[in-house]
Amino acid sequence: METTGAGAIQALRVVEEKAEVMGQAVRVLLVDDNPQIRQLLLESLAPLATVESFGRAEDALRSAEKQAPDLIISDYRMPGLSGLELLARLRIALPRVPVIIMAARADISGPLAGSSPLVEEFIQKPFFVEDAMTRVQRVLERISISKATREATNSTSVRGTLAQMSVVDLLQTLDIGRKTCRLALQYGGRECEMHFLDGQLIHATLGAVSGEPAIYAVVAWMEGTFRIDFERRECPATITHSTQSVLLEALRLLDESQRDGEAPEIKGA
Repeated sequence: METTGAGAIQALRVVEEKAEVMGQAVRVLLVDDNPQIRQLLLESLAPLATVESFGRAEDALRSAEKQAPDLIISDYRMPGLSGLELLARLRIALPRVPVIIMAARADISGPLAGSSPLVEEFIQKPFFVEDAMTRVQRVLERISISKATREATNSTSVRGTLAQMSVVDLLQTLDIGRKTCRLALQYGGRECEMHFLDGQLIHATLGAVSGEPAIYAVVAWMEGTFRIDFERRECPATITHSTQSVLLEALRLLDESQRDGEAPEIKGA
């Protein structure tokens, strides 16, 4: 693994600074049969999460089945159960737990290529610790925001950036969690406001546009900020389809616009 003592110290400083913005503690299972790599990653992850480390995938799987972790980081090539076999078993027992796989480039483009939709992130080996921590940090931020959203009470607000959690992820999280809240997105001087009742989208506005077209216009936003206020506010009902139906249509329109090489435009937005 490409790293130096100075690099490891720098990585620790980076994650310690970023840990201050993490609102929720997360539980991570780290799996690597190399004790030196495992210890270095364990020290780098410690400021960000509660970490349990294992030298064997079988032991990590037993721990995960007893108490579901928030994230699993696993090496690919290990004696006994490999990272890919661990991933396959986890997808049956714990389908919603995100997994990061550490593997060589040849493995990522070869045996692991078909598993890409099931893997949250690949870390290519050999790696610099600070680069690996940057990738892990992005996943941990999404997990932390998602946990804060799921566990929020009516008096709680959650803030973040769309680089941490996409519009699609936000809508799915609020839908699955059956949240009643107001979601405000800001990007490029524009603001979109959405209202949810028990996870159901009931109203949305973007400039002069309201209802489902407002959602279709912002689903492609990859930058900007969001704020979720968990409180009930009176608003008109401009959306009649389910949240999942609106999201599926938004993704269909986005896919069409990307194939045509054009950004989706909504009149009045």
